[in-house]
Amino acid sequence: MGTEPEIFFLILKRPGNYTYCMQYNRQPLKDRHETARRIKHLIETYYTDLHNVFYKDGYRTRPVTDLTLPQYFDLVKNIPYRRDPKPFEIVARPYYLIKHRKLGLDCKKKAVLCGAFIRMKNFKYRAIGSSSRDDLKVHHIYMQLYDTKKKAWRNVDATYPDYVLYEEKPTETFREVLK
Repeated sequence: MGTEPEIFFLILKRPGNYTYCMQYNRQPLKDRHETARRIKHLIETYYTDLHNVFYKDGYRTRPVTDLTLPQYFDLVKNIPYRRDPKPFEIVARPYYLIKHRKLGLDCKKKAVLCGAFIRMKNFKYRAIGSSSRDDLKVHHIYMQLYDTKKKAWRNVDATYPDYVLYEEKPTETFREVLK
């Protein structure tokens, strides 16, 4: 897959379902724990959105569900990064994140996409809040999956294009599991 594949949607079932199921949450996300709970809710409720996402592989159309984790990780990390406008913290279900991916996604949105794929593949996952600041204030979120072969949690952080799957974070000054 040398270059970034073209992603698009092909809705196989009633398209009206997506409008009907859309949840608009105007309540602010007050802290990192509330944000993590919302992200986990979106992953658990809407991970099946990925069954309606396809990509072009040469002349063939293939479902995103056929990708391996490294292939999907590369796809997500190549979506441009864009921070939410202050003071808003925006999260959404995978369908809308991919549909509007050209606007750019921040770490929360990319965590939803990674978490949804990990969940779809039936791996155990968790959300990590981290900091690379001296004051240890948590400012970043990413997913980890449990590797049953290595019996260890592995980082799945596709926030920036130069990030590598399972890469440790040497600049982290603080990390916590968000429940």
